[in-house]
Amino acid sequence: MKTIELRRRAVGTPAQILNRAIEPSTWAGAGTSVTVHRGAAEGAHLTTRTPLRAADLPAAAARFLGEGAELVQEVRADPVDAQSSQTHVAIAAEVAGAPVDIDIAIALREVSGGTDIHAITRIVSSVPLFGSMVESALEPYVESLLSERLDQLVDL
Repeated sequence: MKTIELRRRAVGTPAQILNRAIEPSTWAGAGTSVTVHRGAAEGAHLTTRTPLRAADLPAAAARFLGEGAELVQEVRADPVDAQSSQTHVAIAAEVAGAPVDIDIAIALREVSGGTDIHAITRIVSSVPLFGSMVESALEPYVESLLSERLDQLVDL
């Protein structure tokens, strides 16, 4: 298992940051489709689907993906209202048919002048004998994607 820990500070309340995170436009790009099942007040839940091209992935990971591979992310968050001083977001990501699971736990906590965003990601591969190699190959790719998403939340 590989673990990635990232922190950001954003202007706005946890509820405002969560509302940004569940906006379909936040996930736009690279052919991603977004389905919003519930909003922040009800306990956010959305599903994203992004086609993956083997050419965009580390070689060790690309070997385990076939054509038409798709990253599916289930994003869920605690219910929040405008006065909420903290909330938690859970993202479960998988590539259908690939032996890799990615779980991201994000804590949003109100601090002086904004919101502290703390994300902990766990990458687990069940490939016999080569699981740790796949995890190591995916680690910088996943960290880069997550960092980009967190930066989007900070910049909005």
